Amino acid sequence: MMTREQVRKLKSVIALAFCTLAAFFLGDVLIHGIGALNPSLFTNDPVPPGIEGGGLRNAFVGHLIITSFATLIGVPVGVLGGTFLAEYARGRKIARVISVLSDIMVSVPSIVIGTFPVVLRTTEDMLSLVPWTLREAAFALGAPYYKVIIHVVYRAAAAGILTGILLSIARVVGETAPLLFTSFNNSFFSANMNEPVSSLTVTIFQYAMGPYGSWHSQAWAASLMITVFILVLTVLGRFILRWRYGKRPTI
Repeated sequence: MMTREQVRKLKSVIALAFCTLAAFFLGDVLIHGIGALNPSLFTNDPVPPGIEGGGLRNAFVGHLIITSFATLIGVPVGVLGGTFLAEYARGRKIARVISVLSDIMVSVPSIVIGTFPVVLRTTEDMLSLVPWTLREAAFALGAPYYKVIIHVVYRAAAAGILTGILLSIARVVGETAPLLFTSFNNSFFSANMNEPVSSLTVTIFQYAMGPYGSWHSQAWAASLMITVFILVLTVLGRFILRWRYGKRPTI
């Protein structure tokens, strides 16, 4: 029978092993990606296979468009849905049903159904943390409920909601497999959402499987850019959350 101290040490060793493995992968991306970064990667479109040079401008723009559309559609729906669950349906059976369904939908690729399940759950949780006394104080001043939500509740929960939005965007940016069946990818520059649009993640997959050294270098550089972007969004979200609801983070 293991003691508590032994169990704690075992968990620490396992956590350290996984962290070391993750650091190895990140270090590999960092080493190969930095060496492949150059201005033409962001300003030029892909060249025919076997020809040196070119860039991934079409993939960067396409990925930005896809992420922007997913965010613009998912965030308002998620915030409004979370507001309904936390303010108007609190304690009701329908709220519990929707919460369970949203938890299930979180596991569905976010590029397919948008960011709203993550934003919905985050909004609901953050609004539920706002003390009811703040609402009562606003009601005592004669404010209608919708103004209480907008001017009091949203302001109190703004940091948490923003964190959920940032984390949902980071989740969308990293999607790969669903884009094979939605945006299809494109070797040319296109901003038309009714046609195949290039994306960084699918381009990385295709270039990594290709036989050309220039493709591999560009795939490493694109992987580094996505990794850095997701890391920045995640750290920023945690920073905001800790700054608002916990101790101020130190750097």
